[in-house]
Amino acid sequence: MENVSQQFPSNMEPNELSCGDHESVESRVIKGLRDLYLTEELCDTTVVTESRRFLCHRVVLASVSPYFRAMFSSSMREAERGEVVLPDIPPSIMQTVLNFIYTGEATINMDTVQELFTVSSRLQISPLQHLCSSYLIKEQNQENCLWIYKMAYSHNDKILCQAALQYISCHFTSLYSNNSFQCLDLGEITSVLSSDSLMVSSELCVYRLACRWWEFNNVTHCAFPEELLRVIRFYLMSPRELEEVREDKLVEIPSSQNSEGLALRQGMFDDQIVSMDLLAREDRSLEDADYHLDAYDPALEVWEKLPALKSLMCPGILALGSRLYVAGGMHKDDSISNTLHLYDSVRNNWTKLSSMFSSRYMHGFVSYGQRLYALGGCDENDVIDSVEHYNLLENHWSCGSRMPFPLCSFACAQLKGRLYLIGGESSVVNLTSPLRGVLVYNPSSDMWCQFSLPMVCSSAGAVVLDNKLYVIGGRVNYDHSAQSCRATSKCFCLDDQGRVCRDSYVPSLPKNIASAGVVCWKRRIYVLGGEDRNKFYKQVYYWTPGDIKWTLCRTTLPIVDNGVSGFGCVTMQIPKKRFYSLIPGRRVSSRVSHSSST
Repeated sequence: MENVSQQFPSNMEPNELSCGDHESVESRVIKGLRDLYLTEELCDTTVVTESRRFLCHRVVLASVSPYFRAMFSSSMREAERGEVVLPDIPPSIMQTVLNFIYTGEATINMDTVQELFTVSSRLQISPLQHLCSSYLIKEQNQENCLWIYKMAYSHNDKILCQAALQYISCHFTSLYSNNSFQCLDLGEITSVLSSDSLMVSSELCVYRLACRWWEFNNVTHCAFPEELLRVIRFYLMSPRELEEVREDKLVEIPSSQNSEGLALRQGMFDDQIVSMDLLAREDRSLEDADYHLDAYDPALEVWEKLPALKSLMCPGILALGSRLYVAGGMHKDDSISNTLHLYDSVRNNWTKLSSMFSSRYMHGFVSYGQRLYALGGCDENDVIDSVEHYNLLENHWSCGSRMPFPLCSFACAQLKGRLYLIGGESSVVNLTSPLRGVLVYNPSSDMWCQFSLPMVCSSAGAVVLDNKLYVIGGRVNYDHSAQSCRATSKCFCLDDQGRVCRDSYVPSLPKNIASAGVVCWKRRIYVLGGEDRNKFYKQVYYWTPGDIKWTLCRTTLPIVDNGVSGFGCVTMQIPKKRFYSLIPGRRVSSRVSHSSST
């Protein structure tokens, strides 16, 4: 709230002083109302519980609670008599609620949170309900997640319900083993089992849980509920699993389940590191069909080939779940692309989407909300400052506010709703001055701001882990004798204010590396390939926060050359192999496993 002095009429005498110069009107009103409540002065209504009466002010209760506002502004007897009788609310809970209304503060613990949540929902005191929800989200565990879900579901608290469902989905197997789901009612169990986010690798597990729940809750010996049957995805079961279901003779397998809208559960995917354009661009004998995607399974340390797109150097590449998006890049003939392509790992095929307004490569490409953002980079002539974003739901591009200045070869990531562009170059002709700073874009306001950095870098990698930005390698100062920028082995960590986190140690890389593939897989940061001036690498390293050094993987990039840099690299979800044959219309490709030992 602005000070009163900033809004005072111009005819105010210079020696006059507004109250805003000392204390805001807002804070005075809040303090005054709190004092009136504590001293029970000027009260005009009473909240009555079973064993205690609370003197209050109608205007205060009505300003916070639509429940009280409707009551006091109608002809209800509470408005006429000046009393609100709530005998089923414990006095201690009512006191906490009223203290929150007057002060905005409440003490919440596991002993009181359930009743506070229920009462705040009933009285429509949204800020207090949100406070309870935030507390419950932080305190979730396997012992309480289901009753939290039940409470959120019954009160239609979508944020808490989604958070509880996400926790249940992640711990589905252990909750299933403990028979924890039997406390849910039909609507609640149906909602849980309809979720795509269940970490379960077999649909037979979902079926077994549904049967176990029904056997426990079926006290009237009715038929298996139709709504529960509909959420079991029988089309994801193998012939052997379907035979097990038939042998149970508990349900009739629907013959009409449509697998065209097939959706795998979260646990039916593997997280893999996918790279594109690893082959030598100088080899003119190679065709577009030779430039396969290469998928790396860090758990098994093996590579497999996925369908090819074409050769695109320094493209924008990102993944959302099982979908990979590739924007722009440089073709083999050095022309610049403006295309956007989608690879769907479930269908195992490529689709061309709407093209960007500008051709670009060496640009930033990140997602936020339901949009993909292409930022800066280079076109056929020079470094550019344009920004455009693609609407995933509507399949079209729109322009955003231009960057403060043209920039390319920066590290880029999204953190807490902001897009961070770290370092970079302002010219491709004279690569002598990597930037010493961070540009930050707010998609909600379409505005830019800038932070300085104590170091310079370009062509670094950036990933987000534990709500921090990890910046890996890159190019630093220009070497005049070699007439090129040398790479660095240094890595550092930034918070969401662009400040270097001195307490977050990141060891230096084993080598000076720039233009590498840098991704996050589970809690590991991987660095693949890269370069240092005229040296190219194909080694793969990883580091986990807390480790004192980087670990060299047993396998290298699956190439015969000495190394490669400037390629696209992401972590994405790929279906487990056992589901390939169950996916209708899935393109069959030669997924040949290969391993390159160091």
